[in-house]
Amino acid sequence: MSEWTVVRGSWSCDDEGKIESAPNGPILHLVFDGKSPANTLSLPCLEELGRTLDEVEEFSGIEALILSSAKDEHFIAGANIEAIEAITDSGDATSLAQIAQRVFGKLGELPFPSFALIHGTCLGGGLELALGCNFRIAVDAANTKIGLPEVNLGIIPGFGGSQRLPRLIGVAKALPLILGGTRLPAQVARKRGIVDAVIPPEGYLTVSLNVVQQIVKTGGKKILSARKMKRGGIKSWALTKNIIGRWFLRRAARKQVLTKTGGHYPAPLAAIDLVVGSASRSLQSGLREEARVVGELAVSGVCKNLIALFQSSERARKKTGPENSEHGEWPERGFLGILGAGVMGAGVASTALQRGFSVRIRDLGSVPLARGLGQIAKDVNNLVHRRRRTRLEADEILSRLTHTSSLVGFGRCDGVLEAIVERLDVKQRALQEVEPYLMRDALFLTNTSALSVNEIATAAKYPDRVVGLHFFNPVQKMPLVEVVAGEETADWAISRTIGLAQALGKYPVVVKDSPGFLVNRLLMPYLDAAVRLLQLGVPGPQIDRAALKFGLPMGPLRLIDEVGVDIGVEVAGTLYKAFGERAKPSDLLQQFADRGWLGCKSGRGFYVYSGHPKRRKEYRDWNGEVEVLLDGKSSFQPTSDELISALLDPMVDEAARCLEEDVVENAEAVDLAMVMGTGFPPFRGGLLRYADETGLAVIVERIKQGQSNREPSTLLSELAMRGATFHGSQSEYPVNKVIG
Repeated sequence: MSEWTVVRGSWSCDDEGKIESAPNGPILHLVFDGKSPANTLSLPCLEELGRTLDEVEEFSGIEALILSSAKDEHFIAGANIEAIEAITDSGDATSLAQIAQRVFGKLGELPFPSFALIHGTCLGGGLELALGCNFRIAVDAANTKIGLPEVNLGIIPGFGGSQRLPRLIGVAKALPLILGGTRLPAQVARKRGIVDAVIPPEGYLTVSLNVVQQIVKTGGKKILSARKMKRGGIKSWALTKNIIGRWFLRRAARKQVLTKTGGHYPAPLAAIDLVVGSASRSLQSGLREEARVVGELAVSGVCKNLIALFQSSERARKKTGPENSEHGEWPERGFLGILGAGVMGAGVASTALQRGFSVRIRDLGSVPLARGLGQIAKDVNNLVHRRRRTRLEADEILSRLTHTSSLVGFGRCDGVLEAIVERLDVKQRALQEVEPYLMRDALFLTNTSALSVNEIATAAKYPDRVVGLHFFNPVQKMPLVEVVAGEETADWAISRTIGLAQALGKYPVVVKDSPGFLVNRLLMPYLDAAVRLLQLGVPGPQIDRAALKFGLPMGPLRLIDEVGVDIGVEVAGTLYKAFGERAKPSDLLQQFADRGWLGCKSGRGFYVYSGHPKRRKEYRDWNGEVEVLLDGKSSFQPTSDELISALLDPMVDEAARCLEEDVVENAEAVDLAMVMGTGFPPFRGGLLRYADETGLAVIVERIKQGQSNREPSTLLSELAMRGATFHGSQSEYPVNKVIG
């Protein structure tokens, strides 16, 4: 079945906005209706487009070609990700890029002007195809998103984007769009010079014909003049048209990228060289270099790991919950009640409001309620300052927020989230108080990070609708939520909670009710390993530097300070009680807590902090008094690699135990949770992909010889013995078979 359809039409549409066929009409409509729901570009699709363009070039009496999509939500979402993932030879990737470059180039070389009519998602290869056209028209709809996000997958715009975009809008303006993988709405894309006109969604086919007709009549002189102005004047020339300016531009961009990525991601650095180099190369020379570079990047381990994570995140975004569960969908624009206006409650409320929810928030204290409402208003007003929303839109968002100190109005809620103090009796009392007000199918969601959902649910009349929904702080930035299923939680409640998390823009990972759930359970062995290394005589800053060098967002000792030493002591005690000797924590944190060294919030922990308690994010000095509590120095002088293995091997073993106990579904879910919940380096693919690449047999041997109070788990040992991997085990070695 053909994916490209050519319709010859006139300068008008019928009453329903459909293209009118006209045998001798002056307009060619080239409509893409891909096999995938999102319109993706595969090799056969590109080859068919090339043949189609060769045919339309022979048409006579044509004044313009308009390329559009038959899909309602997507123009073109980009290249086929599965095809890129399957490439193992750099020559194949280079060849694919060259074919796309050549086909897209034909769009701008036709004997008549070509127009891309962008309605819906226009990303990656989709935008590169549009850049091949002479003009671009975008529909001002909410689903129209325009950008080149390839660097997020470890590659570069390889279908001409790194060369055509800087030639269109200028090198200095193209760099941040490509390096940031930014997705722009239609109006912003027009201001940046990427599209030439923006039209309303109502009757957009008819309106686009009128716009095309005007451009054809004038030869697009106004648009070409506007493009020249947007590219910049003397400043742009100074930066890009002489070797010194290009050197400074490249140097500044590389410095910024290296500061952000630590040099772990090759794609942004390659993109800088290509984009800046476009100012001194011919288009054909630049395209050849672009194809060569994309060939190298597409087969790299970083690219494969990032694509695997992307695929995992997409599956989480579309996850539906247990099979055959009824009433599992969260209502569109559902009504959410929140108990507690503290940091977490206000954060969830702010996120929900911005995603279209109506929210009713309750707090017993007038001061914390006022503080929470103030934070919500600040978050929404920041959207206006950053030009993400208009003042009118911000006012509409805030109009959907109501507040109370009672439980009046909670009967309207589709779900109620408690975000109150982390005490079992308090949470149970809140459940008992609110439950009589709720509809029978309304969810009761607990934002606990460590307490048992099963124990909380013992206070419920209807325990089947009690679900754990563990957000991570700060709520607005952290994309992960753990959906915790209690023993009596109904399948429909799990499905609806998954839908709620997705509606909030989060990525849900379903976990079994178990001490620490998943993320905190895996973090504690890592943090405890850091403390034990410190006690062995390894300088604390050296431990943290090794973690940063590995690609983690902060070192483990710095992380303890950020979370709070008292919180660390509490969680460690919970896990020790549950899992025994292997989870026995060092007593150093308790000594910190006894001295009032609680980390950032007290001004002193492993590091010394200054400034207001709420803004103690910067630290200057190591806390020299820590050495007083240590047993003494030793001759242990590990390398950075040895430090990393000492920190991460216990996490890998604990993750294997979580798989054994069915705490989490599979290795893919573990990796997604660690990347999105802890900032584990995405370029490494996640904790268990890192373990697979390291070699499970190597990890097993290191654990046996290490300093931790653990023996390798059954699953880890069995996989190592068989020469298998965590990810391979999901298909080749099912866990229940591996461990007998």
